[in-house]
Amino acid sequence: MVSIQGVSLAADQLCAVVGADAGSAPRVWRTALEPRAPGDEAWPSLAAAFAALLNEAPAPAAGVSVALMPALAEVQMVELPPMAEHELRLLLARNAGKYFTSARGAQVVGAGARSTSVMGRLVAATSAPLLHSIHAAASTAGLSVRQVVPAPAAWAMFARTGNAKSNGGEARASMVVVDQAHCTVLTVEQGQLVSLRRFRSLALDAARLAEAMLADTTSVFLAAAPDARREAEALMRVQPATGVLAALGSQPDALAAVGASRATAPLLITERERAAGTARVRSLAVRFAAAAAILLVAGAALQLWDVRRELSAVRAERAALAPQLGSTLVGRTTVETAFRQLAVLARAEQDAPIWSAVIAELSTQLPSESYLTGFRGRADTVGIDGLARSAARVFESVERVPSLQAVQASAPVRRETTPEGEALERFQLSALMRAREARGATTARRQP
Repeated sequence: MVSIQGVSLAADQLCAVVGADAGSAPRVWRTALEPRAPGDEAWPSLAAAFAALLNEAPAPAAGVSVALMPALAEVQMVELPPMAEHELRLLLARNAGKYFTSARGAQVVGAGARSTSVMGRLVAATSAPLLHSIHAAASTAGLSVRQVVPAPAAWAMFARTGNAKSNGGEARASMVVVDQAHCTVLTVEQGQLVSLRRFRSLALDAARLAEAMLADTTSVFLAAAPDARREAEALMRVQPATGVLAALGSQPDALAAVGASRATAPLLITERERAAGTARVRSLAVRFAAAAAILLVAGAALQLWDVRRELSAVRAERAALAPQLGSTLVGRTTVETAFRQLAVLARAEQDAPIWSAVIAELSTQLPSESYLTGFRGRADTVGIDGLARSAARVFESVERVPSLQAVQASAPVRRETTPEGEALERFQLSALMRAREARGATTARRQP
């Protein structure tokens, strides 16, 4: 789409380039302007020129960039100590008459990029009422101004782009602009305008210009009328022009109009526009902060909802598992109780004496004519009842049983006669199991 690519403004003329980046040949549109009344922000002639320009081609959505020709904006190299950008602007605005020869009244200033290879810093200044007039005229015509730059900053952009295309992007390049009254040499370093030198016409300062360009080994690009181009090419080695520079290289004002949208510094911004920009940034920051706060609250609410949903799911699962868990716990309690009872029984069984071994020993030691009628065991005490022809011999035999000790009669010996007429003695004895035997008996029971 063919649209306005940029505007350059002189005191008596407006120059615009239409369609330079749309694939078609650039078309230059010019109109004369009535002089602006000194100190008056209204410039009816400029408003009418902007309105006529909009009839020729639509403006881009981002607005139109304006380049101020040298008669309206002054660019100088000044040496200043390092300071913040706002401090630099304040210093230059308050002392504009000291740094700028054409400064009259309130000034709007801008600073270029710092350079490590060039002493000083490039600064620009223009009349504050003039900038207000440009913005007011554009607004009256229904046009927005994207940015305002001095013409040298716009010209220097062609040295940057031309150098990148022809020499692989060298760090340093020069742009020489020759008009009817002056010859301007601009130096671009790392894509930024860092120095400016102004000479008189080629006829007057040819020797100085040749000496300056001979000492500068950078790539040189030229914008000049055909006659001036031939003279300049005889003094310096010029890079071949291509693209827009080749099409508009003989018209410095048209070249400045195209380069206005590409320039980055120095920019000429009124305090009114700067405050409006700051307000827009602050408003945008507030909107972003509000959006962030809303998103934070929404995120917290969603997180809380998710936690509650998960908690409800866990509670439902616990409720579903409660009956199974209850039965499991009851079964576990029952099993633990059974295990405890078994352990008690096992300990009781392990601690109980082995009475069969004691009975076997008694059977071995007792006389053959005697026999047992009763055997009692409780803890480590043994009770023995029986009949024998001689209770004394039984007593002696029991004392010889290895696992018994402290054998004594627990009741008097009584004589009885059997139905066959045999006379026998009834005895009752008691004894204690030896501790060693009791331990051995317990250990033997524990072995498989």
